[in-house]
Amino acid sequence: MSLNFAILGLLTFQPMSGYTLKTRYFDKSIAHFWPADQAQIYRTLGRLDSDGLVSGETIASDSRPNQRVFSITDQGRAALTGWLGTDQPPAIAKDPFLVQLYFGRLLSRDQMLRVLHARRAEHEKLRQYFDELHLPEASSAEMRRQIIFGGMTLDFARRRERMMTEWLDACIATVSALPAAGD
Repeated sequence: MSLNFAILGLLTFQPMSGYTLKTRYFDKSIAHFWPADQAQIYRTLGRLDSDGLVSGETIASDSRPNQRVFSITDQGRAALTGWLGTDQPPAIAKDPFLVQLYFGRLLSRDQMLRVLHARRAEHEKLRQYFDELHLPEASSAEMRRQIIFGGMTLDFARRRERMMTEWLDACIATVSALPAAGD
């Protein structure tokens, strides 16, 4: 459901093809909180088009394949703003790592430490990535407002990765204090 609204929201910036949505946004900015593959994007655009929430126009090209560019409709904008104003329940994440951690008693201390250190290294890379990421300058009042809200999502990502590395450090300390197998 949220993929629909993510696409509608992105189309408020400008009309775009599915390819542009994928490469400019789903591979970069919103990939960190709402990933989607090319097939999902095209299927969703088709449904949104059928529902009258977007309209597509085929742009002919002599040098490359024709491109279908989508625009949000008034009905789509109304659906988007209606959804944006609703309360959302907290997300329940399916995280294979947490399953590993939950059943970590079945591994040796050293095996579990290897898993924890690997996870920490991944979150450290993400933390550095988000810390180095800077939002562009805005050229219009609407984009200045977008930068404020985009900045809040970037702040969330930075805080989440700091929290994850701190939490993993605590997990590593706890597991390190366990006796080795056979002790």
